[in-house]
Amino acid sequence: MTALWPCGRLGRPHGLAGELALEPFPGGVDYLAAGTSFFISRDAGDAPPVPVNVTRVGGADRRPLVRLEGVETREQAAACGGALLLASGGALDDLLAYRGDELIGLTATCGDQTVGTVTDILQGVAHDILQIRDEESGEETLVPLVEELVTVDEGRRVVRIREGLL
Repeated sequence: MTALWPCGRLGRPHGLAGELALEPFPGGVDYLAAGTSFFISRDAGDAPPVPVNVTRVGGADRRPLVRLEGVETREQAAACGGALLLASGGALDDLLAYRGDELIGLTATCGDQTVGTVTDILQGVAHDILQIRDEESGEETLVPLVEELVTVDEGRRVVRIREGLL
């Protein structure tokens, strides 16, 4: 499955012609600009995101405005409010992306030392963060999930942290 990058949450209608304010997530404006395919999700558990066409992006980086195909009135825009806008395709396909279920449960190592097991992936301001728990001591370690610091060997079920970091 293609990675979906969170642009932000659709907010209130803007004007009468169906535009929506977007409450951008960290990095969301960049995802919006780089993406070629878009989806909305209502956080409805297992319901898959619904494809949408973004026909216009305007406003400012701090408060972008979007128009979705088929949303032409203020009432239709209000019905979309609260949904997540997700992006994929284009330059986003080259970004490092892992789903949580691919990483949680993997053993984390740093050099020859076992650090623990990945127990969660936290959303940070600039990037995701691996939460790693040492089973013996119960101690937790947080490591930024960036290519410069972490490599993932899914075949061996190991997350390797750059030697010397911990």
